[in-house]
Amino acid sequence: MKITIEKLIIAILMVGISSCSSKKISKTHSNQNKPNVLVIMVDQLNVNALSCYGGEMQTPNIDRLANEGVRFDRAYCTTPFCSPSRASIVTGQYLHEHGIVQNMGWRQKEGITIDDETTEKILSENGYETHHYGKWHVESDSLPYLPYYPDQYDFGYQYKKEANESGVTLKKADSDEYMNFYGQSFPVEGTPYMKGKREHLDSIWSSIEYRDFVTKMGRLKIKPEEWIDGILAKKTIARIKESGETNDPFMLTCSFIWPHDPNFAPSPYYEMFNPDSLKIPEFNTPEQKFENSWSRRMVNGYGDEGLKEFLRIYHANVKYLDDRIGEILGELEAQGKLDETLIIFTADHGDMMGEHGMTWKSNESFYEAIANIPFIIRYPKLFKPGVSSMPISLVDIKPTILSVVGEEYKAKVSGTNIVPFFTGEKSMTEAPKYSFCERIQYHPEGKREILSTAKGAFMVRNDRYKLNIYPDGDVFLYDLENDPNEMKNVIDNPKFTQDVLELEEALSEWLKTTNWKGVPVKFKYL
Repeated sequence: MKITIEKLIIAILMVGISSCSSKKISKTHSNQNKPNVLVIMVDQLNVNALSCYGGEMQTPNIDRLANEGVRFDRAYCTTPFCSPSRASIVTGQYLHEHGIVQNMGWRQKEGITIDDETTEKILSENGYETHHYGKWHVESDSLPYLPYYPDQYDFGYQYKKEANESGVTLKKADSDEYMNFYGQSFPVEGTPYMKGKREHLDSIWSSIEYRDFVTKMGRLKIKPEEWIDGILAKKTIARIKESGETNDPFMLTCSFIWPHDPNFAPSPYYEMFNPDSLKIPEFNTPEQKFENSWSRRMVNGYGDEGLKEFLRIYHANVKYLDDRIGEILGELEAQGKLDETLIIFTADHGDMMGEHGMTWKSNESFYEAIANIPFIIRYPKLFKPGVSSMPISLVDIKPTILSVVGEEYKAKVSGTNIVPFFTGEKSMTEAPKYSFCERIQYHPEGKREILSTAKGAFMVRNDRYKLNIYPDGDVFLYDLENDPNEMKNVIDNPKFTQDVLELEEALSEWLKTTNWKGVPVKFKYL
């Protein structure tokens, strides 16, 4: 992302103004009893990689959060894309409301600006120290730096400042020993098998600029603490330490990049997992609709042995993050702030992890592997430990945080404040019954405007069934009770007509409530 001198000057001036305003507000507000807020965000995490969700690999620190808080087993992203889901987190709105429908770049040029009412903006205006470390990925070219993040660095994948500060030399080299990751080259050692597949993989991905992500998986040849996510954890820990010097509460987001690509892992994490011991999911037959997706092309290219290498690295990355999360929790304890901090652990979306013959999230599906996400909330003053089947979405984060800290919002929010359902103020029978996920066609000029010609694909599910409707006329219905792996589309079975109709009515009502402006959805029965 290029930043002009003019933009940088504007950003610096706004940071200065914000700092002054923040200090002034902190003197007029009584913040001594306000809880801190810590959002731990990971990227592209499949729930099945966590032991607290039934995974075979042990993730004791994330499990600790689950055991001491509420673990939600029906949590969904708003879309299986990074930027749109992250915009939903900070605004409390779905894609077709906030208008960020694709990852930032040529398809999506307009992102979050100072005019958006985000959670952090509200808290910053009310005496909170607000900080975001790591992947932001909803930046706007008109103002890439937001004043309520005075010490934020790069916003997308390219953490050049953090890497340079750590002393890591990111040599730009087009060779077998380096993976080119968005303009940065990391030293990577591949297995003999993967090296032997490079010529074949290069031919498959020859037209793709980022083919190194696929062709050069392997062991990252730097120290674990030198990797970006280790640096972000250190910054988070340092900020927690510094918070002990002020009475102002903090809102801190630690946004890790892994287990999203780049698909490499440092020692000793890389060696912790034997690829031959990792199981390829049995339900790996791909749906024909997604046969040409990047997700499927990856597995087709490198085969079962390559898929096992992918899974090895994926598990190593998750284990690496679990250790970093343990360090962050340890610092909160050391500062006596653990129980005074609302902690939310989640991901922006999942990863196929070999399910349905695919990896990554680069396909058009709404499979559980990428739509269902981990979601854990820990704040013992309001949430008793347990497991909840209450539907929860990334749009619920904003109203829930603001409810806990006692601040209000003015902009429209489609999320639900979940606090009353766990304090007994509301019965669970009043809780939302449906989960929604969507994929929206981007604006031809990359704007945050949903045109009347915009097409959308939508997912809606209740406690048993999931309905997916595509603009090309394809419709999928899965009976998750009897078919949890989503292997059999039963949309044409008349036995389920009433169930489909119920879900169609729920989706239709949701689209009206959230003001869908695009092409009307073609329902089967409604």
